[in-house]
Amino acid sequence: MVLGESKELTFIFMNTGTRDLQIEVVTACKCTDLLWTREAIPPGGVGAIQAMFHSETMEIGPLTKVIDIIANTNPIVVEAKFKANILPKKD
Repeated sequence: MVLGESKELTFIFMNTGTRDLQIEVVTACKCTDLLWTREAIPPGGVGAIQAMFHSETMEIGPLTKVIDIIANTNPIVVEAKFKANILPKKD
């Protein structure tokens, strides 16, 4: 992606546990806006985390970003990751 662009990605997941999944909070760096399923997800149910990544403050080159998902899971914090390659703007 070119420096300054924004990209949206969606992580879709299924609750494979035996009780309702409740995501308490989802966090990432300031460069990523997040939306996630707020209601409890029953066993076998599906939820989503949407991330909008903004590259304007990034350095040129490859990077990996981490999204921390805090929920009633074991472990309590689960990570989702995405990669990007920031290219310079063309004049």
